[in-house]
Amino acid sequence: MEPFPGMQSVYEKWESRNRGTIARLQSSRGKQAWQNKFGDSLSRPVHRRIRDKRNTQSNGIIGLPGTGSLLGQFKVTPTILPDVSCRRPFLGRCCAKCLPISRQMYFDNDITEIAGLQDVLKVELDQSFRSRGIIMRPFCHITHVITCDNSHKYHDVTKAVLNSFRVNEAIEKTRDEDKPKRQLEKRAQSLVLTLKAKISKTLVRLTAWVLLKILGRILSSIQVQEGQMAMVKQASQSDSPLLFLPIHRSHLDYILIAFILFNHNIKIPYVAAGDNLNIPFFSSLMKGLGGFFIRRRLDQTPGKKDLIYRAVLHSYMAALLERGAYMEFFIEGGRSRTGKALKPKGGLLSVVVDTYVDGHCPDLQIVPISISYEKILDGNFKREQMGELKIPETFFGAIKAIWRVLTSSYGSVRVDFAQPFSLQEYMESASTSGSTPIRRNSIPNKPTKDHLKRVGSGSSLYGTDIVLEDQRQMVNQLANHIIHTCVQTQPMMSTSLLAFLLLNKHRQGVSMVELVASFDWLKQEVLNHNHDIGFVGETQDVIEYAATLLRDELVSVEIKQKASNTPEYNNNVDNIFLTPTTTLPNVFELAYYSNTVITVFQLESVIACSICAVADLDLFTCQGQSSEECTISRNEVLEKASLLCDYLQYDFTFVSPCQDLQLELSDALEKLVNGSIIEVVKNEMTGDRRDQEYAQRLAKSFAQNDSDEEDGGEIDQQYTINLTDGECIEKFKFLQNVLSPFIETYWLVAFSLTKLLHSDKPETEFIKEVHQYAFDRVEKGMAYFAESVSMDCIKNAMKVYQHLKITEVYFNGNRNDTKMIGLQDRYNDRETLQMFIHSIECFRM
Repeated sequence: MEPFPGMQSVYEKWESRNRGTIARLQSSRGKQAWQNKFGDSLSRPVHRRIRDKRNTQSNGIIGLPGTGSLLGQFKVTPTILPDVSCRRPFLGRCCAKCLPISRQMYFDNDITEIAGLQDVLKVELDQSFRSRGIIMRPFCHITHVITCDNSHKYHDVTKAVLNSFRVNEAIEKTRDEDKPKRQLEKRAQSLVLTLKAKISKTLVRLTAWVLLKILGRILSSIQVQEGQMAMVKQASQSDSPLLFLPIHRSHLDYILIAFILFNHNIKIPYVAAGDNLNIPFFSSLMKGLGGFFIRRRLDQTPGKKDLIYRAVLHSYMAALLERGAYMEFFIEGGRSRTGKALKPKGGLLSVVVDTYVDGHCPDLQIVPISISYEKILDGNFKREQMGELKIPETFFGAIKAIWRVLTSSYGSVRVDFAQPFSLQEYMESASTSGSTPIRRNSIPNKPTKDHLKRVGSGSSLYGTDIVLEDQRQMVNQLANHIIHTCVQTQPMMSTSLLAFLLLNKHRQGVSMVELVASFDWLKQEVLNHNHDIGFVGETQDVIEYAATLLRDELVSVEIKQKASNTPEYNNNVDNIFLTPTTTLPNVFELAYYSNTVITVFQLESVIACSICAVADLDLFTCQGQSSEECTISRNEVLEKASLLCDYLQYDFTFVSPCQDLQLELSDALEKLVNGSIIEVVKNEMTGDRRDQEYAQRLAKSFAQNDSDEEDGGEIDQQYTINLTDGECIEKFKFLQNVLSPFIETYWLVAFSLTKLLHSDKPETEFIKEVHQYAFDRVEKGMAYFAESVSMDCIKNAMKVYQHLKITEVYFNGNRNDTKMIGLQDRYNDRETLQMFIHSIECFRM
């Protein structure tokens, strides 16, 4: 029995109106999906509420105009949005080695039973309100906002800051420079008033209502895991303040976390924001919601520290935490321009650790957070990646950006809260692992000066003036641990998987049939690597939906036409072809989405590139060669892999500080063996050797710090590369492609260092020369990866070479505001420099 009388004729009429589009392929599938899900019943599904009308203006499928009809909706929407009833992998657990106690806190079997997703935009009213029916329905958002608990207390800490030991000490030190004390005290007071947030409970409620309305129009959903929110809720009921540390992707991040917490009756945090957002109206709004603005540059005069500002900032944060306030800041410092997590900056985190060490706060619960967008709201960063200056934020620029956002659709957002962990436990664990114990101060108003060492804040955007050297190293390890947790917790969105496949596996374009198979394979690989995915649905529908969000500028979709232009031919999915944009500057935007997925394969890609470096192998010309011709040594591969990880340390977080990189690389090597990409050279001792290697790795994983004097070193296993199996070679090429754009950039920068032989240059001028050289190579067709022009990657390569003491950066003696770059004495020799360049070049494709 047909669910609607005469439905077949309706389908035929609908098909004829949409001939020539991908949407024509949905008819039979949509009809069958409806019948499979709802049977022959005509009743509306009970879980569909009136709120679902908010996105009827856009269906999200290529070539279809917006429609609010029931037929159009079931054809285009049900299979794309995340299924809130679907059980998700539970990610974000605390580190079992560093935080065994925190790992057991707030987590039990009941948490795993509620591992489904919740859409924050879907308001769930209490039964007593729902029973009022038509009277309450139009006011469901207002009712929800009013009933949310916002009775939390927010303290004014102005007096505490001005009376703090740190601020008064800074005033005394600055007073030595013949400045009146009264004038300095007035400046400190002015800084506090400019800095501090003024949370308004009325504004918080009003903003929550506005966001429910606005975000419900531009976003399909804001997804959170119910189990994760249950843990955060439990942590909020403890006596310790909570510190929320999200990765930074969009300006929306500033209010998104507070919005989610408010909707779960959790106290909203004070949020540290850069002073670039201190613009009329928006600054007042953000301060009313808990924002406090921090200078991008702490010191207004180069080479001269602003002691009073640093003391005010430090004391303000410490005073808030001492009174139990929740806090949020972005540990990366600024928004990622590449889609990858940035190397963390330890400045603000060191303030938090100082507060704990000084005895102002008994303990804190730290909550790492990952935020994943299907489509970024801030537009793109193509201008900056092309070397152009960032456009400063202005009032009219913000209005223009808001209007652009309100007239577009941005898909879903997924926010994952990792398991809260105790700062006290981490500090004690880090102290027992070999670092000097950090002793807490028994006098809360005056920091101890035992073992103090002055250090610059050049490695941190918001560095403090004086910190313990051991404490500083511990802060850096903690920051890296948090970033690693955020990255491992982050789910892969549909747009990210599509962009990743198109750039790394199907760069020349691909048919829909082949892309569907690749997408299914990649989705399974993501799950096998203990990551989550941020979507559900039929694969082809997901691909079409993701391609719509990415737009024609990034992914072109066409139907191949032939002489037999018949409806039967055009309805064949074999004829749909997708091609990525790989030209400048749009390739940067596509790479932004793709880079999120790199973390899944980064160690295997390191091993693949290292194998090619050791074997001097070109995968594009080697197919059909005898495997015996390509024998490689395990120790040589791991040595090369460690070197490559050193080079890429500013672009990727390969392991957490408590993990052994060599063990993780060994496991990645085993994955290539299990995938038959490389094969163990068989001999009489092969089985015994592999057993011994496994036993050695297992022993190291349990006791990495124990010295094994009887161990004569790991056995050097030999491998051959499988060059006869075409499928294995394609997988090998894919893994090599993943990191190749970054390796290309690092080689370009290394090669450009020859310009510095016996001749230093201004750093800014040298970076422009490197960028222009990279751009010229792409324009002339000499570079396969246009992404290698990325300005962010060029700057990271410069930082790495300075860190590895290949180059040195200093201020010109005559002009202190001019940064100069030159080669270290050891590398100011052409032969030595060429050896260094070759050490990177061997990894290139």
